[in-house]
Amino acid sequence: MIKFFRQIRQNLLVENKTGKYLKYAIGEIVLVVIGILIALQINNWNEQRIERIQEKIFLKRFEVELNTNLENILTAISLNKSRIHRADFLLRTIDKPQLAVDSSSYFMKSIEHASYTNIPLISDNAFEELKSSGNLSLISNEALRAALQKYYSWTSSEGQYNFLQQDIQLNYSHLKQGIFTTSQVIDMGDYYITKNYSAIEAKETFERMLNKPKFLQFIPYVIQNKLGAEDSYDNIYNQAKALRILLKAELDKQNDH
Repeated sequence: MIKFFRQIRQNLLVENKTGKYLKYAIGEIVLVVIGILIALQINNWNEQRIERIQEKIFLKRFEVELNTNLENILTAISLNKSRIHRADFLLRTIDKPQLAVDSSSYFMKSIEHASYTNIPLISDNAFEELKSSGNLSLISNEALRAALQKYYSWTSSEGQYNFLQQDIQLNYSHLKQGIFTTSQVIDMGDYYITKNYSAIEAKETFERMLNKPKFLQFIPYVIQNKLGAEDSYDNIYNQAKALRILLKAELDKQNDH
């Protein structure tokens, strides 16, 4: 087309038809501009298409990681509840010593496990990759982008509370020293051994526990810490579920296009 215009321009110059030449020259310029705009539009469209493909890849990664996170959080919630029950059981044995004898194995293992900390592993690889590359804007849905930032910001801030849980566990471990015999300590430390304890062992251990007033006084702090963890895990679980709904809605919308 441009070659055709140039041929006409040359003919007009030869025939000295300047007015018509100017019209054709303007037409040629307009044609070139239109061609450039079309090329830019195609390039822009290609870039947007690539971005949407990349966005979808990240959204799917978020979905996979979020499902794993939800499973980990549920496990942590379940284990945390178990430890609250164990710590509460230890307190109840103080007023009702027969509980320790009647549930000898549960009593013994409660002393060992009551303060155990199970912090849910929260995977944030996809988010950190997106953030570090400065491409958070790749997530085109503003509400979803804000929800992602809020969720991962909150999980990151939980590190301080997790440190407190670990500190409680360390103090508890220190205070319970001397309650178990050496052989019991070894048995408790071997996760591959599932041992049942006799009523006599429980009674003797209970008596040693009563001689550890600082240990007994510390148990309510363990419960308080675990209740705080329960609230924390429930909160993050609910946020993760809400985020998963947003993710699914966005993926469904993109699949429809």
